[in-house]
Amino acid sequence: MNLKTEIFNKKDIDELYEFIIDTIKVSYFGYYPEEAINYFIKYSNKQDILDDAESNYVIVIKDNNKIIGTGTLKFTHIKRVFVNSSYQGKGLGRLIMNDLEEKAKTFNLKIVELHSSLFAKSFYDKLGYKLFKMGKVEVENGELLYFQRMSKRLSKYQYVFNYNFHKKYFKVVQNDGVDVEANTETKFHFLQNKELIYAEYNGGKVKYGEIFGVIENETIHFYYNQENLVGEKNQGNSKDEIILFENNKLQLVDKWEWKSKRGQGLCILEEI
Repeated sequence: MNLKTEIFNKKDIDELYEFIIDTIKVSYFGYYPEEAINYFIKYSNKQDILDDAESNYVIVIKDNNKIIGTGTLKFTHIKRVFVNSSYQGKGLGRLIMNDLEEKAKTFNLKIVELHSSLFAKSFYDKLGYKLFKMGKVEVENGELLYFQRMSKRLSKYQYVFNYNFHKKYFKVVQNDGVDVEANTETKFHFLQNKELIYAEYNGGKVKYGEIFGVIENETIHFYYNQENLVGEKNQGNSKDEIILFENNKLQLVDKWEWKSKRGQGLCILEEI
């Protein structure tokens, strides 16, 4: 099967949307309740697809001019990866993921991350993605939608395990810059899987944030997605120096910069 990826053309929005909805209904049946499947369908709406095509990276695979696969890269986040059920098991999912990962490398990103559905985790395991946590969303009628939060290192750096952030809490002790959102009321909960780090955080002007990173020597390269108290969502990245105190507590000296708007600064986090 000699198929290849191509950039999505917005004139094909109706076909792509129908393909995604049909694939969700077939692939998710038996793994999720009907309420969760309806949630997935609402999440994959036409406007979001068009917005991603305008501002991010959306690809498709076609066979005889018919869409049979798709995937999207938004900053570090890989999403909306689907392959027609009749074409699954033929390497097309791997083809899509390879394309998205190679595109991420052209942006000098050191990691990519994603939400895995229940049945797709084994596929992402084979591609080298590492699990951090099982997440859940409550949908209609009190049903639950479960997913896995995963990420993958893109750099070839050989990691040496020197620092342990797993299940540790940090607080912001200082953050300068213009109109900062994370302040001394902001707290982080870290999880670690070898060289990869994940944290959720809130407090201060931050309603909810997620941060992914990869350790290289005494440095962590972080990428974050953050929602403030008024509902604005922004992304950024930072480079952190790791400092180990005599009492074995950790400190992060975080030089950060927004990607989706202007602003940069220095933030210091300390282990609680």
